[in-house]
Amino acid sequence: MKATVKGRYEGDKATAAATLAFTPSAADLRFKASATDAAFARGPSLEGLTLTLEKPGSFLLDLKPHSKDVRFQFMNSALLLDRRVSLTYTHSTTLSPGPAKPPARTALDGSLTFDPANKLSLSHTLGSSGCRVKYSYAHGQDRLTTIEPCFDTANNAWDFVVTRKFQGGDAIKATYQASTKLLALDWTRDSKIGASFKVAASFDLSDQSKAPKLIAESTWNYEI
Repeated sequence: MKATVKGRYEGDKATAAATLAFTPSAADLRFKASATDAAFARGPSLEGLTLTLEKPGSFLLDLKPHSKDVRFQFMNSALLLDRRVSLTYTHSTTLSPGPAKPPARTALDGSLTFDPANKLSLSHTLGSSGCRVKYSYAHGQDRLTTIEPCFDTANNAWDFVVTRKFQGGDAIKATYQASTKLLALDWTRDSKIGASFKVAASFDLSDQSKAPKLIAESTWNYEI
């Protein structure tokens, strides 16, 4: 059995979160429990707790016991004219009774992989007036640099993501959202001892008086 422990800390909110995941050796199912500090702030509670059952590449089920929010996700892929086509169906709802419950949300995501360096993706939320179209291009023979422009038709705005990987497990990613003028920088490192680390900072370029938001994450993998 494999176990994964992940910790996350957000500096601007002074909040922390932890995730514990188990993958049985004889099955391809994955069980995961995530909790924020809200689960322990006033003694142990279900607030901030999320339970997940996942079969990678097939389905995912999220349940938040406190709010009774549920998210179903089903995914599949197939070859069409020697091109890989992937589809993902996501439905979010709540089991809480009462008129104040949020409306259900259904989203469809699809991607078409032309070759290892080029992929086109499309995302649409049912009932909305637009969609997001993203093109991913991996540059170079080793495809260490990835450029991903994305256009949101509802907001008539562009997002840009550039990722650069380095030998040794390091990677740097820059994201810019034109609609909100948010710039995010991420640095990640995969170590040889079964752990990974991430440090992220985001800047609000529309209000430079705001301090950058800082996030730190670490993930550890164990064999049980």
